[in-house]
Amino acid sequence: MLLLAIDERVTGMSENKVHQSWDRVDGILVINLDNFPERMQAFISENEGRIPAEKVHRLVAVDGRKLTGYGEPPWFMPRTMERAHFWGGTAGCVLSHRRAIERAKMEGWRNVLVLEDDVRVLDEQGALRIMQYALDNLQGKYMLYLGYSRPTPYGRKIYTEGSHSLWKTEGVLAGYGYLVPQSMYDVILSMMPTEESIWEWLSIYRAVDSFYRDNVAALPGVSIYMVQPDLIEHVDGISSIAATYTSTERFSKTQQPYSYASLSGVLHLLTYPLRRLKIYLNSIRTHRRALRGGFPGHRKKKK
Repeated sequence: MLLLAIDERVTGMSENKVHQSWDRVDGILVINLDNFPERMQAFISENEGRIPAEKVHRLVAVDGRKLTGYGEPPWFMPRTMERAHFWGGTAGCVLSHRRAIERAKMEGWRNVLVLEDDVRVLDEQGALRIMQYALDNLQGKYMLYLGYSRPTPYGRKIYTEGSHSLWKTEGVLAGYGYLVPQSMYDVILSMMPTEESIWEWLSIYRAVDSFYRDNVAALPGVSIYMVQPDLIEHVDGISSIAATYTSTERFSKTQQPYSYASLSGVLHLLTYPLRRLKIYLNSIRTHRRALRGGFPGHRKKKK
């Protein structure tokens, strides 16, 4: 696996002085496919002067559409049809995120910031101070999200500074910008697939962001935190890895998580066992259906 440091000799990213909160981050990995070098250059242009260049590394992404078993039974059948491209991309995305954690563990980093190449790090001083507070104070096994997508999660505000806050949440749907401490490396790697097991894994967990939210977040002793409003956002366009459209999620700059202290929050907590049961049963159902007929295709529109 080829990892290239992004510096003036390789890409021209200058080593401008950035916010002191970045001193707490040991490594930044940017997931990028070999055949999309222009996305790496776009990432550099978007984030010039906002992140420490000496800590940024390009992580060669996995092209899931070149993996053994892609397009073949039993996982790819007639019902999958044109959506096979999506499932191949999703597989590559999962394995790329696994590579990121493996790389951080190999380097011995205390923590790693995992980024996809279609993100923008915002110039939000308040969000950076919250990230700094989190890295100075959070302990044990946790993940820290610096941006998130719909749906809005439930959670509890644990620290506020100005207009930004640190929330402890049930988990969020976002795999484009998150921090992982060393204490989580083996936990995540023990649950993520290899190239040999990726297709069956997908039939159970579906995607890396839902896996983090629905499975890793539910582990005993694991906590999920998020910075709000966002520090990192998606930019508009097609994901080269997952082959899905992404758009800038402006709503999360103002939409706070729903509080556990509200009436809806209390009801949400009370129904937690039912939601866990639903996730478990759905994983069994989707796995069995995939074994019988392959990955699903697009849903038919109702007339």
